[in-house]
Amino acid sequence: MVWFHGGGWLGGSGAGYPAEIPTSLHNVVMVTVNYRLGNLGFLPTRDFDAPGNFGLLDMIKALEWVRGNIRNFGGDPDRVTIFGESAGGWAVSLLVMSPMATGLFHRAISQSGVAGVPVTQRGDLTQTESLALSVNCSTAFYDDMMSCLRGLPTEDVSTLMIPTVVIDRRFLLQSPWDLMNHKFINRVDYLLGTNNDEFGFYLSSEYPYIDADGMTRAEFETYLPYDLQQIADQYLGGNVDTILQPVMDEYLDPGMADDPIYLRDQYLQLLMDAWFTAPTVMMAKAESGMPAIAWEAPRSRVYQYELQHSASVFSFRPPYVGVDHGDDLFLVFGIPLLRDEKGSYWKYSFTQEERDLSLDMMAYWVNFATNGDPNDSTGAARMRNMVDWPRFTSSSQDYLQLDVTSSADVRLRESRMKFWNEEVPRLMGMHVHNHRARAGFNAGTHGAPRSLSVLAFMLVMFYLLA
Repeated sequence: MVWFHGGGWLGGSGAGYPAEIPTSLHNVVMVTVNYRLGNLGFLPTRDFDAPGNFGLLDMIKALEWVRGNIRNFGGDPDRVTIFGESAGGWAVSLLVMSPMATGLFHRAISQSGVAGVPVTQRGDLTQTESLALSVNCSTAFYDDMMSCLRGLPTEDVSTLMIPTVVIDRRFLLQSPWDLMNHKFINRVDYLLGTNNDEFGFYLSSEYPYIDADGMTRAEFETYLPYDLQQIADQYLGGNVDTILQPVMDEYLDPGMADDPIYLRDQYLQLLMDAWFTAPTVMMAKAESGMPAIAWEAPRSRVYQYELQHSASVFSFRPPYVGVDHGDDLFLVFGIPLLRDEKGSYWKYSFTQEERDLSLDMMAYWVNFATNGDPNDSTGAARMRNMVDWPRFTSSSQDYLQLDVTSSADVRLRESRMKFWNEEVPRLMGMHVHNHRARAGFNAGTHGAPRSLSVLAFMLVMFYLLA
């Protein structure tokens, strides 16, 4: 299992995620990697062989290293699962979409992040020129601008800018939305999900206009365009103004429009739905809708979840906060099971129910990585009786509510998901496909031959780009 850390593609490190608990309980090898971040990892250029996406290409190299070397560490190069949270979840989904990653992994897990990220076409230097101007580099001539930027100390080019993915025709053939919409992705088993209050505390702390007292209608309308810009930037040429009123109509009851608590709660709900839940559901539908073809592997197995339990150790947060962004990390990495250095007492004050939930989540994750099914404990070193996790299909849309007592449900916030995944794209001028899926890049989860239609398409693309 190869872990890609979160941090908005601006910060973080693989070293910050201890894997000693899941690896001690299960027969699994875990690899954590670093990748270039910020402008060094994602700044677009005009160079043909390096137009951007550097951090993502680092991940490709890491997976190539795993394929060539993991046997020396007891791993199986024919059963590689990539997983990540937040920006790491974005990265996992982009690898599922990339022809360059075909065959480098066999299963994928995205936690609180699927590629609803800003995109740009290869050669669009808007962001690069903005950085150059901020550090007094001339933008009149490309070579001079790049020479100036390359000559600066690292700290001078570390200005925080929203990372963007480049449609470079190599790592990424189309925008992530288009690839999901057309179901033109790698065929892999996929487990993915979100928490039930992604903007509850951690992320909303960056928004000074959101607090325990709520927010005013003026604040709601003032800041909404800025916070929806990332949604508009998923669509090339997308205009945020076209969705402002429809979003307010979707989320605001006119009778509650002056209630500051209601406004705050709806604001945080719409951001969570737009940034996290809707892209996750769209990807689940895309992967589960991949057709079964005679000479290819069976349909991809897809499993969706929403984490419902807010751990007791987070009592410092306001009472209105549910399961916040990042809460799943403590459970997946077994933090509730850590003991002190002598092993005489629990290191943190999680409840026994929360320790059991952590055991369940680790087992689900490793079962899925091992067998493609979170319920299949074949080969597991330790087993617990767990609630059956139903498989997600485009028709049923089953998912698991992960909790101290988990339960199955269907069609997570269905009307809101249709709004973000169908109505908003149409407002952006996109054509939403609801027909039978295309074959995708990867014909099977274990390196089976690619479908002939996709092979022909790829040959044409590489011929045109040569």
